[in-house]
Amino acid sequence: MSTFNDIDIECPQCGQEFRGTVWVAVHAGQDPELKDLLLGGELNLVSCPECSYVTYQDRFMIYQEPRAELLAYIYPESQRDQQDELQKLMQAGFKEAQAVMPEKERIVYEPILLFGLEALIELLREEAALAEQSQIAQVLCEQNKVKTELLRPAHARRLGTMRIIPRTGNGPIPTRTDVLAGIEKLLEIDPVLDFYAKLQTTIQANPGWTL
Repeated sequence: MSTFNDIDIECPQCGQEFRGTVWVAVHAGQDPELKDLLLGGELNLVSCPECSYVTYQDRFMIYQEPRAELLAYIYPESQRDQQDELQKLMQAGFKEAQAVMPEKERIVYEPILLFGLEALIELLREEAALAEQSQIAQVLCEQNKVKTELLRPAHARRLGTMRIIPRTGNGPIPTRTDVLAGIEKLLEIDPVLDFYAKLQTTIQANPGWTL
């Protein structure tokens, strides 16, 4: 669920002290309007009641979007130098929380660590662009009888690629050769699918690439 805290804030413009509301947990599945605020750069903005000066409160926040298999721990940018320590802290806290949850409710994907809400916004926008091209590829592949592999959201995120992967072959897991052949067929149909062209270049440059 989404939660917020009321915190003490000192206005950097006029020095007025006041209470402001900041979100510390956002569940995009339950509260999609908060995701809209985030993408619009309006989340955790507070306005001084004295002079109306608006400031952004860079605070720790947990972002969840189950449909996208995304669980992100977002720390203030100022704590980036503690990345190794915070990574361990995140993993330990995640494992502890999972251990007390009913088995059917446990999360099957790993959390990710980010610094600053801008990093989260960039990730969400990038994944939206990848999803849009995935949808186009899926339609084209269906129309032209090109086989595809559907990746789980978290798997695609780890690879930094689209969820729909064109392929050839009949194996349960497509090989590097299968994927390259599938991408070649897709790009013959629509050469302007730039994300797939970049993926093709990445795979060609990496002989050890696997799905």
